[in-house]
Amino acid sequence: MLTFAFVMKKEYEKLLNAIEQEVGKKLLTPKDFEWLSAKVEASTKAHLSESTLMRLWGYRTRVGTRQSTLDILSRFLGYADYATFCQWKPTGRGKDIESDEVIARHLRTAELKAGTRLVLTWYPERRCVVELLDDGFFKVLEAENTRLCVGDKFECSLIVEGEPLYMSQLVHEDKMPMVYVAGKVNGVHFSYLSEVEE
Repeated sequence: MLTFAFVMKKEYEKLLNAIEQEVGKKLLTPKDFEWLSAKVEASTKAHLSESTLMRLWGYRTRVGTRQSTLDILSRFLGYADYATFCQWKPTGRGKDIESDEVIARHLRTAELKAGTRLVLTWYPERRCVVELLDDGFFKVLEAENTRLCVGDKFECSLIVEGEPLYMSQLVHEDKMPMVYVAGKVNGVHFSYLSEVEE
């Protein structure tokens, strides 16, 4: 017999809103849920049927949902599970503060030489190798388990160990430039693959 974790909709509305923000549209029709089902499966390798998603969004009546469904949708957003999503604070540390000093290991990209290559990693098992170009943009040379693709370009002025990485002016698959955030929960880690000598 299947065990259900009955959760009132108001408790997971933030998750549904976060998914709509992530995909850039409101989910209103059966086609939208079919589309989201395919996106979630491509990203997480876990299947959620469009009917499950429609019930979750209230398109079809149901009072609760399985914990595993909430966990899969949270992983789609880059969180370990639904509990982690619920505990996340904007600082990523669970502290209720609005600003903090940068005291962690970090690098300013303006101080790097063109041709410098970095390895960026973040949870869960995401990895990118990027190279700084002459124009100040980074180019993605390798991408594993991430929505970023080889050939994508982005700007980033500061990389802080263990903090989210904000990539501005990301050019991805011929779409309009956008802002992309890597490591929203546990932050990004970086290492040098190669540094350009003087």
